[in-house]
Amino acid sequence: MKRIWLSTCTLAVIMSGTSLAAEFQPMGTLGIGGAGVARTFDSHAPYWNPAGLAFNDKSFSSRVDASVGLKVNEGLADNVDRLSELDFDTFSKYNAGSATAQTVTDTIKALSILGDIEEKKGTLAVNGNAVVGFQIKHFAFGAFGTFEGFAQPVPDTTNILPNAGTTTAAITPNDLATPVAGSAASNIFFSQQQRTDIQMALTTNNQFTPAQAQDIINAADAQLAGSGISNQAATSSLITMGQTLANPGTKTLDNNTSSVLTKSLAYIEFPLSYGHAVPLGAFGTLGIGATAKILTGRVYQSQTYLLKSGTNVESSDIVSDMTDNFKDSTALGVDLGALWRPKDWVSVGIVAKHLNSPKFDAPDLKDKNGNVVPGSGGNVKLKPQVRMGVSIDPLTWLTLAADVDLTDNETVLSSDNYKSRNIGGGFEWHYFSWFKLRGGMYSNIAEKGIGPTATAGLTFGTKWINLDIDGAYGLDTAEYKDKSYPQEARVQTQINFLF
Repeated sequence: MKRIWLSTCTLAVIMSGTSLAAEFQPMGTLGIGGAGVARTFDSHAPYWNPAGLAFNDKSFSSRVDASVGLKVNEGLADNVDRLSELDFDTFSKYNAGSATAQTVTDTIKALSILGDIEEKKGTLAVNGNAVVGFQIKHFAFGAFGTFEGFAQPVPDTTNILPNAGTTTAAITPNDLATPVAGSAASNIFFSQQQRTDIQMALTTNNQFTPAQAQDIINAADAQLAGSGISNQAATSSLITMGQTLANPGTKTLDNNTSSVLTKSLAYIEFPLSYGHAVPLGAFGTLGIGATAKILTGRVYQSQTYLLKSGTNVESSDIVSDMTDNFKDSTALGVDLGALWRPKDWVSVGIVAKHLNSPKFDAPDLKDKNGNVVPGSGGNVKLKPQVRMGVSIDPLTWLTLAADVDLTDNETVLSSDNYKSRNIGGGFEWHYFSWFKLRGGMYSNIAEKGIGPTATAGLTFGTKWINLDIDGAYGLDTAEYKDKSYPQEARVQTQINFLF
């Protein structure tokens, strides 16, 4: 885990001058659950809601902040590490007479790991931002940089049979059954129904005799017990293997293309924002705002193959590969926002970002043999995002705020159906101008597998210059190298100048 955190921090330093992301980043709002649409009236308004500038309470403000975060979804990092512990060159080629029961169970374990990856579809995400913002009365500008990197598996569950020795042909059923003949009975891992389903798949086309099928099931049951792999994924993999052996062709592990696809987007927004207040009489005041911005971006794209001769890929390698292959480009963007204040202590806001769908060019990918994949380049488009927020001050020293995404925000892995739609909020206690406390929570309701994340933060200093320190900690855990870690963690620091 230390290597992933080191890589994450390195990325944050590298990209701090040239970065920003496809998801809403909790710039300056992390401790309060990432809620900023209805409570941001200063130099962060170009990012959160330019309409907030209509209600600026300072003639000048400037904020400098940076944050870095990591999300580990169950099923990717842990399975990649399990796969790296197996010797591909041993179980991918069966030399006649030398295959052992361990070779067979390693093959079954590898296929079960691929099945578990396909079933859980876990992801690994690295994100961070660095901001320098300035607000002068109703105008604001600056440089808002974000990095967002995603890794998602692309398992190949078709090419799953070991080669027969050094040939390109797949093994025969007898090559698989002989080394495990006479395996001791084991009923720890599979349910009785799963054992029945596997035996049927292994014997339907006479690939194996009932006795051979039982030996294979017993050997797999003993090997996979306590492995962390789901018994359903293992069942599906053994059924697929049995079906494939009935018509093997060239569906061998040498041709397997299981990989982890990494896509990352780093960009800087250079916005110019303005907010204007419209009096509504007894209905309060409506603020409207607009942002025009130049975006300079870099798209990274690479594919790390998991089953390749002479290669053992670990989960930390996935993070390292995120910045290996890239392409630079520039785009223009437009954001609009509105903020209604029926009373001084209530604010309701809405913002629509990237209304013109700015896009960045993406580099080509290469296949397992190093050849360019046709049509793999293209571009990454920032589709419009809409978020709504509310903020109330029930007491002069207490603020409550909440935000919710009204759109499923497509990330750089949009083509693989990974989306973001967050809901979050919290409180800020600010009895003293020089000391504040925050707490909250947020969660991505568009994706399963990543649970809620708790947040907290504090501010200390003077009313004119102060420092924010905030953090987030996932309440659910994921496995990494046989240890449990929070699925998400993030830290943020910010220096504020307010006059």
